[in-house]
Amino acid sequence: MPIDGFHMKPNTMTVRAYDETPKHITGSIEIDLVIKPQLFLVTLQVMDIYPSYNMLLGKPWIHAIDAVASSLH
Repeated sequence: MPIDGFHMKPNTMTVRAYDETPKHITGSIEIDLVIKPQLFLVTLQVMDIYPSYNMLLGKPWIHAIDAVASSLH
């Protein structure tokens, strides 16, 4: 299924929300993320939810570019 030029791969994984309810992952996409001068291949899980938290925390590419998320302050 194309999403704005990306091909979504099927995914049958289920994750648990903070309230312990199961949430299904619709699929996953891989994107090239360019943060000059580095290029990262990032896999993102696609979910049909309204998140109230930041899903980017703890990702290796964030630490590789010495970024600090504002929620860590």
